[in-house]
Amino acid sequence: MFAAQYNPGDAQLTLRTDYPVPTPGPGQVLVKVAACGACHSDLAFIDGRAIPCPRVLGHEISGYVVKAGDEVAETFSPTTLYAVLAIHPHSQSRDGFPALFDSPGAGYDGGFADYVCVRADQLIPVPEGVSPELAAVAADAGINAYKFVVRSGGVDGSCKRTVLVIGVGGLGHQAVQIAAHFGATVYACDLKPEARAVALRLGATEAFSPAELDEKIKGGFKCDVAMDFVSRKATFEAAKSVLRNNFYSFPADPRLIIAGMTAETLEFSTMDTLAYNLTIVTPQYGSRADLEAVLELYAKGAVTPVVASYPLKEVNRVLDDLRGGRVLGRIVLVPGDE
Repeated sequence: MFAAQYNPGDAQLTLRTDYPVPTPGPGQVLVKVAACGACHSDLAFIDGRAIPCPRVLGHEISGYVVKAGDEVAETFSPTTLYAVLAIHPHSQSRDGFPALFDSPGAGYDGGFADYVCVRADQLIPVPEGVSPELAAVAADAGINAYKFVVRSGGVDGSCKRTVLVIGVGGLGHQAVQIAAHFGATVYACDLKPEARAVALRLGATEAFSPAELDEKIKGGFKCDVAMDFVSRKATFEAAKSVLRNNFYSFPADPRLIIAGMTAETLEFSTMDTLAYNLTIVTPQYGSRADLEAVLELYAKGAVTPVVASYPLKEVNRVLDDLRGGRVLGRIVLVPGDE
């Protein structure tokens, strides 16, 4: 089969046409990959040399079951499209690596290939009308955006909230839509004018550049929830400042969601948390119920991710575009014509 293999130390993936089709073990199924998203996590694995051995990358997967291994009790229809939970609920930290690494494309071969083996209970049926490309996006960017907004941020329609989304990228532009869907007043901040335009189109009331946000903060701008999808020192400080302004509305429940992965050290003091009643949350992957919920939002048209798709054979060009910041929304790779 065709597969894009990561080799430690190489910035480019090796495109192979002779990669063996995997055999599902006990409790596993063999999935014919319909689409697989390309993610900044893939770049972290490649450029950070985080995986010590050759591996087929790709953890944002949708596809069709073609074979079940032993001990799989459920019967799967070959015409049913499934999204694959990237992190299994029973994933474990081992060998010094976090549970995050017990996932396709990290702990074992992933979806940058024609076929992938996953656990049978990682599969979530995709509602009618949701394409394989969107189902793949839901499996990582969608589920995380939903969890960060609804469960971590408390933006679930139970009360009126104001939300600031910093970084209108692959997750952030979905967070804008999810928060707006649940009745929040949404503000967005991004360095790119085109990203700010996307935020306004998708439901943001206003969209600021970083410099504009700084001026707004000096004027007393405040929100209930700040979601930092960039998570660098400057954005973290801006998010804290937006929430500190809530102090005079005590007993407000300001929440800062650190939603981006960064190598920078972010600092706060007890004055940030205790004196300002500030909750700082660093959530990870969502649950099965979160993935089902975001797929339903896709199916209803309440959330429409910005997605571009490319053949899997163009994976290295796509990853270079991600490195260079030339991607708006999300990119999905589709195998089949290699």
